[in-house]
Amino acid sequence: MIEETAVRVEIHAARFASQSIFDILRLTVQAMQGRSYGQQSLAALNRQNRQLASVDVNDRTLRLVKRQLNQYSVDFSVTKDKDSGRMYLWFKGQDVDRIQTALENCIAERGQERPTLQELSARLAARAREAGQTRTPPVPEHGERL
Repeated sequence: MIEETAVRVEIHAARFASQSIFDILRLTVQAMQGRSYGQQSLAALNRQNRQLASVDVNDRTLRLVKRQLNQYSVDFSVTKDKDSGRMYLWFKGQDVDRIQTALENCIAERGQERPTLQELSARLAARAREAGQTRTPPVPEHGERL
């Protein structure tokens, strides 16, 4: 009788422990899914209790910078000064290295020359001519068509 009671207590304790571990894991997964990276409001950045830093950016580079920062999972915010029209990129001070790498990648991308639409169409026309010259003509069909 005492042995059966001890076994029941052990089973209940094991069920309670496993349920508690399951609940902790479920809450952890929910918290991780709720975490967002990338562009946020300045108020959301301030709520993270980290020192913030800012950089001036212009409209042309902002699009490229946003894409790079999202790839590096950096929390950032973009604000625009109403008086001067200048744009500021705000980020956490701990992300300085990632920001620097992202900006270097943007500079490298912008430094590459992009071909114009006319150059691209000329290249495609040349490829089409080459493909047409090497193509074998289709074998003529003999007989009646149904």
